[in-house]
Amino acid sequence: MLFILVMDCLNSLFIKAEAEGLLLPLHSTGQRLSLYADDVALYIRSEEDDPQITKNLLQVFEEASGLRTNLQKSCVIPIHCDGEVAEVVNSTLQCSTTSFPTTYLGLPISDRKLRRSDLLIWIEKIAIKLPGWKAPLMSLAGRAVLVRYVITAIPIYLLIAIRVPKWFIRAVDKIRKSFLWKGRKEINGGSCLVAWEKVMRPIDLGGLGIHNLEIMGWALQMRWLWFEKTKPDRPWAGLEIPVHPNTAALFTVSVFTTVGNGHNTLFWTDRWLHGCSIENLAPNVFKCIPARLRKSRTVREALLDLTWVSDIRGALGWLGLVEYLELWDVLTDVVLQDTEDIHHWKFEASGLFSSRSAYRAFFAGSVGFEPWKRLWKSWAPSKCKTFVWLAIRNRCWTADRLQKRGLPHPDCCPLCDQEEETVQHLLTTCVFARQFWFSILQSLNLSQLVPRHTDNSFADWWKKSWKKLQKHLRKGFNSLVILGAWVIWKHRNACVFDGTTPNLQGALQSFKDECHLWQISGAKGLAALSQGSSIVAN
Repeated sequence: MLFILVMDCLNSLFIKAEAEGLLLPLHSTGQRLSLYADDVALYIRSEEDDPQITKNLLQVFEEASGLRTNLQKSCVIPIHCDGEVAEVVNSTLQCSTTSFPTTYLGLPISDRKLRRSDLLIWIEKIAIKLPGWKAPLMSLAGRAVLVRYVITAIPIYLLIAIRVPKWFIRAVDKIRKSFLWKGRKEINGGSCLVAWEKVMRPIDLGGLGIHNLEIMGWALQMRWLWFEKTKPDRPWAGLEIPVHPNTAALFTVSVFTTVGNGHNTLFWTDRWLHGCSIENLAPNVFKCIPARLRKSRTVREALLDLTWVSDIRGALGWLGLVEYLELWDVLTDVVLQDTEDIHHWKFEASGLFSSRSAYRAFFAGSVGFEPWKRLWKSWAPSKCKTFVWLAIRNRCWTADRLQKRGLPHPDCCPLCDQEEETVQHLLTTCVFARQFWFSILQSLNLSQLVPRHTDNSFADWWKKSWKKLQKHLRKGFNSLVILGAWVIWKHRNACVFDGTTPNLQGALQSFKDECHLWQISGAKGLAALSQGSSIVAN
C-alpha cells in the first residue's frame, strides 16, 4: 500500500493495489516491461525515461519507509521488446533479465499456453510428500487422512489461479489413488476396492470426503466471477476470465440480484426479475438480442427511455410477441432506487459466495449414503469406521469377491462352515455372528435387536435396530455395532490367515477388552450403554 502513496505523489504513473496478490499495473498500453521486486510486479513502458523514473520511485520509497529494494535479486522480463530496449532497461535498473515462462508468487506464468513441463514441477511436489517408509505402517484410514488434508491441499493454490488441463488432474489423481490403497506411487487397477469417482464424493454421499480436484478447480475459479460481479472496480474486471463452462453455467443459475440503481446488473442475462432472468422468462425475445448487447446492457440503461425495446433485432414471431407483451407488463412495475445493486449467492444463508458451497452445489441431485451419520459421526477409531464403510459397500476381500477374480478362496464361511462367505453373511446371518451379537446384546437387555437369519443386509439391520432404541442410547449403540463388526472381521482373518479355530468365547473376550479401551479413550456413549453390564471389564 505504500507504493500507492509514492506513485500518486509523482502523478506520472497510474497504480492500483490489488488486495490479493499485490499485482500493480502501470500503463496498460504500448510496449511494456515487467519489473519483479520481491512479491510486487510493476508493469512499466519501455520508453527511455520510464526505467529511470521507476528507479527514482524505488529510492524515494526506500527513504520514506526504510525498506530497501534489492535490485540485484529482482529481474526484468521483456514483453514484446527488442534486444536493445532490454539492454537499456537492464543497464538502468541493474537487474537480471529473464523470459517467459517464469514463476511469480509460486505460480507458473507465461505469455503463451503453459507447456507440460511447466506443470510437472507441481506433480513432483506432490510425489515427494509421500512418506514411503511410513506408508506400510499406516492403515487405510491413516492414508486417507494424509491424502485428504495434505496431498490434496498442495495443488489448490494452483487451481485458484490457473485452469489446469485434464492430464494434470489425472496425474495427481493417480498419485493420490495409489497412495490411498497401497501406500505407493503406482498400483494396478485390481488394488482399488472402490471406484475413485465414488471415493472422491463427500462422506454423506458415500465417499471418503477426498476432494475431486476437477470439481474443486471449477468451484475455486468461480470466486473470480463473483468478485467481478460484486466488485467491478477491480483492475482486472472486464477482462476475459478463463473458467470452465461448467463454472460459468453454475454461477449463472446460483446468483440472483436485488436491483437498486441498476448500474451493476445485466438486463438480459442476470437473475434480477422476480428471481429469474429475462433469458428464461422470454427465451424467444432473448434470441433476437445481439450477443454484444446481452453482455453489456445494464438494467439502468435498458429501462431508460425503453432502450431494451430497441435492442430487439428481427421478427419475434407470435410466441415472441406474447412474451414481449408479458415482459412489457412486468417491467412497467420496476422502479429503480438510489441504492447499489445487491447480488446474492443462493447456496449460503448470508448470501455471500464461498468455494465450499460452490463445490457442494456440483453434487446437487446425487444419491445420498443413508448410514453416513451413524457411521462417521459415532465415536470409533477411524480404521474401524473405514472397514465398516467398505463392508456396507461390499468391498471386503471375502470369498465371493476372491472367486470373481479367480483367486484362491475358502469354499464356505470360515466361521460357520455352512454357507458361502460374503461380508453381509459374515456380519449378520452367519450362525457364529448371530451368537456373538446375542451374547453382547443380551447382557444389555437388548436381545430383541439380535440379527435374524432373514437380515441379509448389515446396514439395514443396523438402521432397523437403531430406530428401536431411545435417543440417549443410540450413540452408544452405533459405537457398539462398529466395534462388534470389527471384532468379527479380525476373528475371521485370524481363522483364514493364522489357522485359528473359530472360538466364540475368545471373540467375546476380545470384544470386552476392546470395549474397555474404547471407554477409557472417550467413548462416552458406549460407556453409558454398557454401564452395569457384564461386558464392562472389571
